[in-house]
Amino acid sequence: MYHQNSIKILKNKILQIFVLLFLTVSVSLLAYNEYKSTMKTTVDNLNEKIINFHIETFQKLSATFLEETNKNFIKRVSNDASLRENFERMMYLIRISTVQNLFVITQDDDKNYYFLLDSEKNASLKADIFEPFNPLGDLWDKSYQSKQIEVFHHTKNNDLWITVAYPIIEKDVVVGLIGADISDSLDVEMQTRLQSFTHFFLFMFLLSIFWFVLLYTTTLYFRNKAKEGYIDPLTRAYNRKYLYEIVLKKLPRTYQLFMLDIDFFKKVNDTYGHDVGDKVLQEVALRIMKLMRDEDTLIRLGGEEFLIFTSRLSRSQCFELAERIRESIAQTPIVYEDIICPVTISIGVNPTAKKDADFDAMLKKADDALYEAKNSGRNCVILSS
Repeated sequence: MYHQNSIKILKNKILQIFVLLFLTVSVSLLAYNEYKSTMKTTVDNLNEKIINFHIETFQKLSATFLEETNKNFIKRVSNDASLRENFERMMYLIRISTVQNLFVITQDDDKNYYFLLDSEKNASLKADIFEPFNPLGDLWDKSYQSKQIEVFHHTKNNDLWITVAYPIIEKDVVVGLIGADISDSLDVEMQTRLQSFTHFFLFMFLLSIFWFVLLYTTTLYFRNKAKEGYIDPLTRAYNRKYLYEIVLKKLPRTYQLFMLDIDFFKKVNDTYGHDVGDKVLQEVALRIMKLMRDEDTLIRLGGEEFLIFTSRLSRSQCFELAERIRESIAQTPIVYEDIICPVTISIGVNPTAKKDADFDAMLKKADDALYEAKNSGRNCVILSS
């Protein structure tokens, strides 16, 4: 019975660790999914703020253009080289490291695009005024027609992140577009940092599982080691230390005590030797535990004497249990190698032990019943009155 209980306990522990691991992993995965969702929202919000920052800059730039040209933008820019130079210098100064190109284009009557302003400092790369502009996609047409800001997200370009078209509106007419090619360096840097944080999150997740398993198994190990201190190494029943340090601290209101003693055990040792005596002790303990309930406790008090601690048994149930134990041992001799050793036990029971009474007095009542069983010829059960 004890072996079966040990297997059951072991399975329960394994089940516990798997359940706890499952919960840990599930919670961690939920947290990770929430983290990814939060990170995506964060990235989207940051991207939106970056785009809005550029749009606000272009809004101020557009307002400056219209103010400086007295709302006659195309004519003044086309005819005044000095004004163009000032505007392009202004555009160059407001460019930040992520803005690769910043320019202004307009349409002629045939809807062809050409440059008005270009902030590029390199003369070999700079677009001249009225130089044709070859648009890619419908971004520019959309902005012209809708009078709205258009943002195009690049997916195939290795360097660019977005291109922005900002309409310059004069007297409710689009007279030009501020165009900006913005590199992906800031977005890539942000994504890289967030990715690093994601790796750190995964590392901490795996580390937490590792520490959980380590702490749980360590706790289980030391708990089992502590439990071993309460186990009789020969019979695997509990010992006297367990009785006085554990059992007595959680006594129910009423309980039952069974005192058991192997009949003529000294004769077994003298006749067959201590190896057979040890085998008898082990087998007797095993047979007793097979008939006990899970909540019952078997304690080896010393030598060939055992104590069973139970609760919630009536007087008749105590007698029935004691008789089953006595019969299970008496019916089948214990075999060790080629030695067949018949064994019987005597049992004394106190079926009415109470928590509010002195425990040693309750134990003595069971011991007195055992003494009476021995004096009655042994191999019998006696219940105290």
